[in-house]
Amino acid sequence: MIPLPPKLSDLRAGTQLIAGLGKSTILPDFDFETYSSAGFVWSDEKNNFIPLKGARVKGLSAVGAAVYSEHPSTEILSCAYDLKDGKGRQLWLPSQPNPTALLQYVESGGILEAWYSFFECSMWNNVCVRLYGWPPLPIGQLRCAMAKARAFGLPGSLAAAGDVLKTNATKDKEGKRLLKKFSIPRKPTKGNIDTRILLANDTSGDAEKLYAYNLRDIETEAEISSRIPDLIPSELEFWLADQRINARGIRMDKEAIEHCINIILEAYERYNWRLYNITNGEIKSASKLAQLAKWIRSRGVDCTTLDAEAVTELLKQKDLPEDVRKALEIRELIGSAAVKKLYAMMNTLTSKERICDLFIFHSARTGRAAGAGVQPQNLPNSGDVVNRCSHIHCTKHFSKDLSVCPWCGETRDLLCVEWNPKAVEDALSVTASDNLDCVEYFFSNAISTISGCLRGMFIASPGHDLICSDYSAIEAVVLAALAGEKWQTDVFKTHGMIYEMTASKISGIPFDEFLLYKSTSGHHHSKRKLGKVAALASGYGSWIGGWKAFGADEFLNDDEIKTAILAWRDASPSIVEMWGGQPNWKRQEYYGLEGAAIQAVLNPGMPFSFRGITYFVKSRILYCQLLSGRHIVYHKPELYPSDKRPGTHSLTFEGWNTNPKYGAVGWVRMATYGGKLTENVVQATARDILAHAIVNLEKACYPVVLHVHDEIVTEVPEGVGSIAEVETIMATMPEWAMGWPIRAAGGWRAKRYAK
Repeated sequence: MIPLPPKLSDLRAGTQLIAGLGKSTILPDFDFETYSSAGFVWSDEKNNFIPLKGARVKGLSAVGAAVYSEHPSTEILSCAYDLKDGKGRQLWLPSQPNPTALLQYVESGGILEAWYSFFECSMWNNVCVRLYGWPPLPIGQLRCAMAKARAFGLPGSLAAAGDVLKTNATKDKEGKRLLKKFSIPRKPTKGNIDTRILLANDTSGDAEKLYAYNLRDIETEAEISSRIPDLIPSELEFWLADQRINARGIRMDKEAIEHCINIILEAYERYNWRLYNITNGEIKSASKLAQLAKWIRSRGVDCTTLDAEAVTELLKQKDLPEDVRKALEIRELIGSAAVKKLYAMMNTLTSKERICDLFIFHSARTGRAAGAGVQPQNLPNSGDVVNRCSHIHCTKHFSKDLSVCPWCGETRDLLCVEWNPKAVEDALSVTASDNLDCVEYFFSNAISTISGCLRGMFIASPGHDLICSDYSAIEAVVLAALAGEKWQTDVFKTHGMIYEMTASKISGIPFDEFLLYKSTSGHHHSKRKLGKVAALASGYGSWIGGWKAFGADEFLNDDEIKTAILAWRDASPSIVEMWGGQPNWKRQEYYGLEGAAIQAVLNPGMPFSFRGITYFVKSRILYCQLLSGRHIVYHKPELYPSDKRPGTHSLTFEGWNTNPKYGAVGWVRMATYGGKLTENVVQATARDILAHAIVNLEKACYPVVLHVHDEIVTEVPEGVGSIAEVETIMATMPEWAMGWPIRAAGGWRAKRYAK
């Protein structure tokens, strides 16, 4: 009789199981259940806990793991752990002696796994060390099952990942009720004035259910982890760097944030009062969207929604009643999502005035990170165009509407300039007045001025500087290098004027004519904008709509856009070849990335490659192997007859969708094609180059505090390091990208984020 395989729960630490293309290592794991009033504010008026100022949610989601773990009310309810030593899952309660075996394991350098390990690590180091005398838990001794899941193309939610994998152990569905009961404050009632339910006082049996829930979680995490391959060495190295960056955080200008919030509050009060008068008392607040939309309709204007895009479109109408226009302008000001970031900044500040846990590892299928909390990737990168005083003793910035410098009274030599880091400094010195009239006098629009200052809230620690640089057109260079589009790589290796060269290729105007025009007139040739749109919009196979998204319809009609697209494609045959395609009346073969992916699905187990990028299917997963050796994962690929290209296949797969434009949010079946596959490969490759640079900067003692797609910000002591060294490290390519003309340029060193 063949013996049954061992149960997962019986496997010892270090056992390796086949998972995906690699192995999953059985690791000891742990999970905390906690209580905290962090992210809640008591309201006497409502006799209940309400969200923090400016927050839409309460609790952990409003403040983040770092602030939550520092809060004086935060405590451990229970800790479930399994050292995978044959003794099974264990439960520790604070009323019990410390879990000696667990603590000895950590002190000996043992590795622990958790789901969203940053939270568990924060609780261990900021609560357990302080309250219970536990030894510190170094980041290097952690592994994260959630990071593995994301890298394998699965959702970051434990419950959702379990649903996708159809695990035997599933997250306890009753957990939400139990956590609401024990882990957060409660509203007092006449019968029970307590603002918290203590586990020790519970007689309903729910305390035991919470402990069972805690144990169930590590069982679920362990099963999911066992079915997901470990991160490959280079990815593990980058994940550890990512965790150090998240734990390090970045210093914020708390004082400036507070001043800006004061200005915003005064502005909201004033603008809402204006709205009240404009609408004859019907609308008291611009946040009352349904009421405002109804009032706008009563003025004869079609209005169904007032999101930012709708307001912008309405304001384009030339025949709007003046009162409606003024009301919409107020809504546009108050509705600015950017200034709401101020509250997120304040709410997530740690005791060291830093914001931590800003990056979600491998958030996108391609491996690109997403922002968490204040989401530094989504902050405005500029404010209004301003005037600058050229007087040698002034050089201050102010509203372009002023003809006299409000700083020194000078009326001559006023230059109109783009928003810049010095303008941020000048604006913040004015917002420090806490006076809206003062801000509006110097800069006219207080809301847009503060919006332009948001990036400047990131600052260096005392005695330190920020050193930053970014890659020049990295995705364009990667696309040209991967595709072998020689004329483009030659441009990036030499003068780098890709917009001018692209315009020359499309229009037939000699490149030298663009250079001559600039040198003689001081301005760009009018056709340069054609090259810019083409370079930005054409790389992934977009058609007329894609060009319009980059503003082509401002100077071209649809026929002209179509002609320009076809001209760009004729000039860039290697990139078009990379998109690929399937047999049709023009070409009787599969080719490019699309052809390789389709053939891989048609022939499971067989690899199909294009210029070093390889697709193959194993166990109902389509893998795309990048030059770095990392894989993009597409679950359950299927082919359907294409409704757009008769006689060809439509390639679909299952994945976690976060963008409503591509269908329902959640685990859904999505379609892809050659251009999209190319975009995935390019974005993933650029991300691998960025990851390589981040790891090398960390090794070279340039601690990274921010990274945004193609940009890296480090923090170093004053007088230490240099821009040149940072850019040299960033431009040092991994072996598989040697010779690619990727440069880091435009670096700066400053006390405040200067982008």
